[in-house]
Formats: sequence, structure tokens, C-alpha cells
Amino acid sequence: MNIKIDASRVAGLITGSANLDKVVYDTWYLKDVELMSGKIYGLVSEYGQGCMYLSYLLGGKIDFGDLQIFIDGINVSKEDLKSISWNLEPSKEKYKNKTVRKSIEKSIIKNKCSDTFEDIVEAFYLDERRHDIKLQYLSGERWRASAALGYVSGKSIFYAPYENTSFYHSMYGSNMFKALRYLADKGTIIVLPVGSDTFIKSVVDECIYLDPVYEQ
Repeated sequence: MNIKIDASRVAGLITGSANLDKVVYDTWYLKDVELMSGKIYGLVSEYGQGCMYLSYLLGGKIDFGDLQIFIDGINVSKEDLKSISWNLEPSKEKYKNKTVRKSIEKSIIKNKCSDTFEDIVEAFYLDERRHDIKLQYLSGERWRASAALGYVSGKSIFYAPYENTSFYHSMYGSNMFKALRYLADKGTIIVLPVGSDTFIKSVVDECIYLDPVYEQ
């Protein structure tokens, strides 16, 4: 899967702004972006300078305005993106109240997934002691469990809210990046918004830098 974001038709100041998660206001200085399946991307910008905007745009959460977005050469809509995207942070979504085992097992059946629950437990490093806990109440395992549910639900784009470098560094020790690599190897796209490339550049395939360039 190839995603192209085309900003050529945007007039005037090439910016887009949106309220995200009710309390976060983010502005992206729009530009052309291309993403390929099988990759984990770090979306890098200062807080409020676009990394979360682009993440949620790919998640089908933001109106396109004059942007055009193409998947494999086909012009898509916000709803198209929403149907194939999955938020790694369950506390922001309706599925936050689903328990790990039941939600994954039901989705395996519904989507005729060839993997068993045991396969998913192994691939996403899910602790058996937490299989009957709601996704929103998990701690270090929360994103892995959410990723697992999105995977068996057949999603192609995995996105997230903004987190700082220390969050991703701490998650490195929780097998999260091993689970995300499993997703990428299955042909998905993962985007991780972060304020600095200090750590993220060593664990993702590519960084996309979104901070505006100011003339001096």
C-alpha cells in the first residue's frame, strides 16, 4: 500500500489546524508526504506543530480541506481512511471497554482471521494474567493489546496520539516495538508522533520531519 498526501491544491498559507482529543490544538504546515506499507514512521515535530495532526489525519479523524490523499493511486476520503485505520491508544476510542481475550476472539471469528488467539498472544507479547482486563485499564501492555485487536480486525494503518521521547524509550523495554515490527512485516503502516528524533530514529524505519522552516 502506498499513501500520498498531495498539498499542491492548498492555497494561501499552507497550514492546517485542528482540535484533537478536545484539549489538544495542533497545527501542521502542510506539505506533500508519502508513506509505504511495511514501515514504522516517526512523525517528528515540536508539540503542537503537526505530528499529531498528521497522525490523526491518517486515522480519518480530520477533514481534508484542499488536501488530496491517494492510496495506490486512488483518491480517498476521510471515511475511507477511518475504515482502515486503528488508534493504538484505546482510551481515546469506543473499544476501550473491551476485554483483551473476548474482543480478540470475537474479531478473529468475525473477520475470518487465520490466526488463533494463542498465535496473537505470542505475536503481540500479551500477558495471560491480563487477558480478561479491559484495554483502557492496561498499562505497558495497552498499545500491544490494542494493536493485536486492530490486526485481527484487518486494519492497515495504525496511528497514535502525541507522546514524548521518554514514553517511547520506556515502551522499548516492554516489547512494544517488537509487536509493531510484527504489524509492519504484515504490510501495515504505523505512525508514531513524537517531539524529538533523539530516540525514535533508532527504532523506526523512517522519520518524517514536520516542524516549519523559518526564514532568517
